[in-house]
Amino acid sequence: MTDTSVSASSPAVAAQATAPYPNVRYAWYVATLLLAVYILSYVDRYILSLLIEPIKTSLRLTDFQIGLLIGPAFVILFVTVGLPIGWLVDRKSRRVILSTGIAVWSVMTAACGLANSFVALFLVRIGVGIGETTAAPCAFSLFGDYFPKNIRPRAVALFMLGAPAGAGVTYIIGGQLFEMITAAPPVVLPIVGELFAWQTAFLIVGLPGLLVAALVWFTVREPKRQEMLSKRAGGPTLGEAVGYMWKHKASYGAVFGGIIGVTAIGAASFWIPALYERNWGWGVGQSGIYVGVILIVSGILGTQSAGWIASKLIARGVHHAPYYTVFGGALMMIPFSILYPLMPTPETATVMIFFFFLGMSIASGTSPSCIIAITPGELRGQATVVFFFTINLFGSLVAPPLVGIIADGMGGPGNLKYGLAYLGAGFSVLMALSLWLGFKSFKQSAAELAAASDSGAG
Repeated sequence: MTDTSVSASSPAVAAQATAPYPNVRYAWYVATLLLAVYILSYVDRYILSLLIEPIKTSLRLTDFQIGLLIGPAFVILFVTVGLPIGWLVDRKSRRVILSTGIAVWSVMTAACGLANSFVALFLVRIGVGIGETTAAPCAFSLFGDYFPKNIRPRAVALFMLGAPAGAGVTYIIGGQLFEMITAAPPVVLPIVGELFAWQTAFLIVGLPGLLVAALVWFTVREPKRQEMLSKRAGGPTLGEAVGYMWKHKASYGAVFGGIIGVTAIGAASFWIPALYERNWGWGVGQSGIYVGVILIVSGILGTQSAGWIASKLIARGVHHAPYYTVFGGALMMIPFSILYPLMPTPETATVMIFFFFLGMSIASGTSPSCIIAITPGELRGQATVVFFFTINLFGSLVAPPLVGIIADGMGGPGNLKYGLAYLGAGFSVLMALSLWLGFKSFKQSAAELAAASDSGAG
């Protein structure tokens, strides 16, 4: 191994000495701000889930087309710009990349309110997807440089709370907002004309994100990169990054496969408000409150307990600790993800949904910590992009349209429950097998990186 590249064949790397981490109080400020960023990204993403029925009616869409808006519209952006952004994250200012991304996806969310056809809405939703492309790689790269290993999973878990919290806030406030907009006189804009209520909702939700972008730009400082296994100026090449990940392919593959299942079943939950409306006649406001509260409560309990457990274990020298919490949460998801759509009453379905979301929050809360645990500091941006690209390509891309296809194929909207149950069962098998078979490889990769970075710090 030379000291100018990341070796793909040996753990005996020439690690650079670890610089002091930033002030811990400021680091937690940044973590809290990044939580707000992730909440914002999920509000902008989940607002469509809440508006499925009015959008479907006004634009005369099928369930399959709705599924395309939920999933593939986001994944397309990963295909085109994901890897280049990951490359930039490993080399350039993460503050600039993230604040620019927030501004772009906020404007695109507002622009959804001007769309008047399926094609227009699909194209603008591609622009919203830039939030998923910039937020996670920048955040996880920053966490590796702001927090030492023994408390890092707690910071990651705080950030991951943004997913259920953002979705929950959207359901609770968004449902009430939509009903208020519906009851109010319609908004009329020059040139565009009169807006549907769902279009007005997009405009109201999108534009405040520009304030968050300004906060990131002016208050986040770029920290010195930690746990670097390469001394080359500018970091490793893309080929070297791929080589390192290929050497540890069994470890990455185990996490990817497991979280593909978590993501697919989670992405299918976009249909839950529609499930309440079609099965039990609940309106947007009523289902929004129930599902929103469940998401926030289960999200807090799941992500924070997972982060706390993983941090405690890492402090005791268990470098592969995040894998335990991911596996445990995934196993918890399995029965409830299959059962909740089939419940006879909305009350029993709500109980099942709570435990389903709790397991999902535990699994997803520390899944990025798994990537950090086996990836050198200078590769984390690219590795995170590959991670999110993979799980979204085979999770978010496939799951929502597949549910729609099953519902359409079985005779229409009333069969949505079977689409959700079948998808939950199928992806549960992939999730459990992948995590079970990959445990030994992941444990070895995490131990190798910990030994290499510790030797460099010493």
